[in-house]
Amino acid sequence: MAARRSLDDTLAALRALRGQELTAAQVAELRKRIGDRSNLVVAAAATLVAENALHDLAGELEAAFDRFMVNPLKVDTLCRAKIAIVEALDRLEHQETGVYRKAATHVQLEPVWGGTEDSAPPLRAAALVALARAEGVRSLPMLVDAMADPDRDARIAAAVALGAVGSEAAGLVLRLKARLGDRDPDVLSECLGGLLAVEAGENLPLVADYLDPANPFACEAAAMALGKSRLPEAFEPLADCWRRAHSFELKRHLLLALAILRRPAALDLLAEIVATAEEPDSAAALSALGIYKDDPRLRDRIAGIVAERESPTLQTAFRRAFR
Repeated sequence: MAARRSLDDTLAALRALRGQELTAAQVAELRKRIGDRSNLVVAAAATLVAENALHDLAGELEAAFDRFMVNPLKVDTLCRAKIAIVEALDRLEHQETGVYRKAATHVQLEPVWGGTEDSAPPLRAAALVALARAEGVRSLPMLVDAMADPDRDARIAAAVALGAVGSEAAGLVLRLKARLGDRDPDVLSECLGGLLAVEAGENLPLVADYLDPANPFACEAAAMALGKSRLPEAFEPLADCWRRAHSFELKRHLLLALAILRRPAALDLLAEIVATAEEPDSAAALSALGIYKDDPRLRDRIAGIVAERESPTLQTAFRRAFR
């Protein structure tokens, strides 16, 4: 029990340092904690290194990562230390990519009921984004391989990273993956979003082609990609698709995409839907508009529309969305 209390005390002491400007003595203690045997302690220390931009401790973080790659099932369950180290090095904008490359391909099968489960997808995902930042186009071979990763989070990260690289070659990889498809709509959405990040003008028509209500899987993916793009040219395709859609669930996704587009025309359409549409669609539009609950002008505008409709259903939906 004493050892457990010691670990708890150490973690509590590290948590107490969050948000503080560290003294020289505290930095020295942090350096010591990076060498701790506990993956939880090292994870907490790595977070503090990044928070305080302690670039001089990057070498210690790299050494700790290599230490936790030896017998990782025993020393770093759930990859807690390795994930925190990669994220810290990335936040420090560390340019040495040895750790990122090791992490981007690491698989850690841990025992679970009935078999094993890979605990490393979040590690691979963090490493892929860091690698793209540090290496740019030189990371493309590894990012291409990651598009075939069995885990969705790693594939999503690879798509995000390819969009961040932004080269013509990265765009072609994303285009190919979009054409081949993916079993997860979030992966497809990030591929389409990456295409818009690489070259919006050229790729927006391609992404808009996926706005087919007859294929709700791809339609939802494209809608989210267009919404997150914030491109003014994305409004008309999204609005047109909403008018053509019949599935309530698909229409709900399209309304959310219009809301996150954050364009005046999109907000005007959502307000019009609240004012004139059938109650289910109006309530869905209110739910989408809830992301603006801290905007007093928009809140007052929508409150006035809801009051004019004199609908208890919409009044309840408004309170739920803007509470």
